[in-house]
Formats: sequence, C-alpha cells, structure tokens
Amino acid sequence: MNCVKASLVFAVLILGCADLLTTNKILDLGFSEANPFMQMAQAWFGVWWLIPKLGLTFIAMALLWHSKNLFNIAMVVAFCSTPVINNLLIIAGAS
Repeated sequence: MNCVKASLVFAVLILGCADLLTTNKILDLGFSEANPFMQMAQAWFGVWWLIPKLGLTFIAMALLWHSKNLFNIAMVVAFCSTPVINNLLIIAGAS
C-alpha cells in the first residue's frame, strides 16, 4: 500500500510541475491565467508566482500522505490532471 500511495502522491508533484510548465507556455503564447488565485499570485509575485503554486502542491501532497483511503488519493490525482490536459489542448489548438 505504501508503494502505491507514494506513487500517487508523487504523481501529484509531477502533475503540479506539468501544470506549471504548460501554464508558462500558455502565457508565452499570449493567453492569460484562468485561475483567479493564480492570477493574483502572478500579479503579486511576478515571475516568482511559481512559489505559491508549488507551495500549494506540496501542501496537497502532505495532506494526501496522511490520508488512509487510496481511492480518495487517486481521485485527487485525476483531478490534478485536468488542468494539465486542458493546457495541452490549448497549446495544441494555438499551434
């Protein structure tokens, strides 16, 4: 169980980094951030907006590590994949 749990929590980190990279690509293409909280972070922190983004990812990982239900952890991983998929579709459509 710990190996599966560790893999799922690690997947949250990978998806958080993928979201960060694809969001930066979208911003480079001239689009804007759709998430109002991340828009505020970008306005306040400028190019360092990745710090609160990754900070929230690490908080999510810590909370998930304390969960005892693998199904719930897997659901969070699936939820974390949706922004990445959406960003990739936007990038593909803009290219």
